[in-house]
Parts: sequence; structure tokens; C-alpha cells
Amino acid sequence: MKNERESGMPGGGTGRKDEIGRTGVYRVSGPHPAGDAPVVGMASWGQGARGAAGYEDHGESELFRLSVKPEKCRDVMTKDPVCCLAADTATHAGWLMRHHDIGSLPVVEDQENKKLTGLITDRDLVLNVVAEGLDPSITAVESAMSKPVIACSPDDSYDQALELMEKHRIKRVPVADDTGRVVGVISQSDVALRIRDRQKTAEVVESVCQPDAA
Repeated sequence: MKNERESGMPGGGTGRKDEIGRTGVYRVSGPHPAGDAPVVGMASWGQGARGAAGYEDHGESELFRLSVKPEKCRDVMTKDPVCCLAADTATHAGWLMRHHDIGSLPVVEDQENKKLTGLITDRDLVLNVVAEGLDPSITAVESAMSKPVIACSPDDSYDQALELMEKHRIKRVPVADDTGRVVGVISQSDVALRIRDRQKTAEVVESVCQPDAA
């Protein structure tokens, strides 16, 4: 007998069709800060583009499991942040913030050694450039940035970063190594997503989420 499949589908397209409803299971992944630092809630994290050696320069292990609690700044920071130069214009800094969807930029001597010299935030641009009636296309970042910079070391306890955020009422703390090179930034969102102590997280968020917090 000739088996005709006029529809072009196996079984003539008359096979079993099941209606699949909602499973009630949430997706594992979701929005989180840029970078590949461990995010609380994930079973593990990958090795990055450099493979097994991907985290050697910052001291992380290849695999971060839920049973391991973050202890140091390197464990919660967003690595290798986007930076700008002191000589860059305010317009360029603003473009970088918009393009990368971030609210601050570490200011460095050059893009090679990335030695930290300041920090420019979206608030700095508004108060020190726009509100002053300056032309952002010719105003240098250096004239609007915050300095000296309140920073921490990747080997510091993350508690120290939280204390800095609470004490100075700031939403972001750059992380610099012993040579002064920027290796990361700890932001309010990093604290919320990567630290398991809900009470500490709530305290930080409450203290820095003030109208005049930078």
C-alpha cells in the first residue's frame, strides 16, 4: 500500500498533539550585573573565555558552588570595568555610561595600566557639568570627577566594602590591586545579588539609597 504524506510531515501531520501548559518552574538565568563574578542563586559558574586560567589574575577558583560563601571583595565585584581617561570629554563619559548601561566609570591614567585616579558618575555629570552650564563636548572628565577615590582591595573582606558604602553613602566602590590598577567595581546591585546576608544587604541598600547618595 502506498503511504501518501501529502502534508510533507511524518504521519501526514495527523500525529498526537499535546497542549503544553506552564510548568511552574522559573528559569535559572536572568538579568544580573555585567561581568562574570559569581552570582548567588546559581549552582555554578563557568570558566570564562580564557578557559581554566580565566580567573587566575583575580584569584578566583574555576568553579563557584552554592556551598561556598563569598568572603572577599574579589568574590562579589564586577570584574574588569569599563574605564575612561581624565582627558576624555564629559560627552564621551556619558556615552560610555549609556552604551554599557552603567552609572559610573573609574578614571584611569591610561587604558593599558589602568591606574585609578578618580571616579566619574552620572550624578557628577549632571551636577558638575550640566548644572554649571558647561559644554560637555569640551569639558574634561578631570574637572567633573570625584577624587580622591574611595576604593578597596580585592583581598579585603567584602564587609569593608559595605562599610565604605554605608559610611560615605556611595553606591559604588572601585576595587584596585596593590599597584593601583582597577580590577573591579562593587556596586549596590553586586551586593544585592552576590551576598547572602539579607540583613547586611538591606542595611547597605537602605543607607545608600538616599536622594544625595553618589
